[in-house]
Amino acid sequence: MKIIITLLMFLFISSVYPADKDRGRVMEEEPVGKEKIVMVSIKYGNGFIDIGKSNRENVYEGEFIYKGYRPDIKYKVIGEEGYLDIYFSGDVSKGDDEEKSRRINSFDELYDNEMMLKFNPEIPMNLDFDFGVIKGDLDLSGLSLKNIDLEVGVSKTEIFFLEPNPVVMESFSIEGGVGKLNIEKIGNARLREFNFEGGIGSYELDFSGEYKENMEAKIELGMGKLVLYLPTEIGTRITVDKTFLSSFSIDDVYKNGDVYTNDRWEKTRYNLDLNIETGPGKIDVIWVK
Repeated sequence: MKIIITLLMFLFISSVYPADKDRGRVMEEEPVGKEKIVMVSIKYGNGFIDIGKSNRENVYEGEFIYKGYRPDIKYKVIGEEGYLDIYFSGDVSKGDDEEKSRRINSFDELYDNEMMLKFNPEIPMNLDFDFGVIKGDLDLSGLSLKNIDLEVGVSKTEIFFLEPNPVVMESFSIEGGVGKLNIEKIGNARLREFNFEGGIGSYELDFSGEYKENMEAKIELGMGKLVLYLPTEIGTRITVDKTFLSSFSIDDVYKNGDVYTNDRWEKTRYNLDLNIETGPGKIDVIWVK
């Protein structure tokens, strides 16, 4: 009876997870050494990415699933600085941007590559990400982040700051092409300067969270749709540069020309100052507690 059950389980697993001789897996981890800060540089052609926290005994832990192109992973320490370089190419899916944007919801042919990375929350890091066509869950909650530079072509990505950053982040820059992007609890990032450039897509930026710094944010929107979630308890000023084709919707503010402020502007310890430049896009502001 046990043999029959085992055989049935094997047949079931084989049907759900068919064997693929072209696929490979790489497991990597790096024990904590003398590094005081880590510079992370990732170039990723296409696939799925998941980021979170690692075991505190390791600088990072990674699992890489690939088809055809084995990722190139290098780590070195110079003085007190660690350098993690990952080049994970893969075949970039054929077709124009519109076709890629349609397929990104189902992700046909994109799960050939998967990258799961976990980082030590106690070691400060600079992140430099260059992504092609990806779907991702980037949980940066509680990580010690000094700077982030993210460039992405076609994506369906969620970024989370559900726990406060232990250190001050100087800059967070995002350049998005086509697709969907959602960032939650940006206020927890302890961020001083936020820069966002969106192309054609749907974007949600949630600026709520626990503020420990004044934040300046610059947002440039092309033909996309942007929803801004702004905290009512933080003094907020919004300066908007728009065309007659732009749509900008906001409630419960004081308006002076193209400048909007809430009733707490310059009355709270920390303030949020947003500058928005938009083409024929649509922007909605929603106030949250």
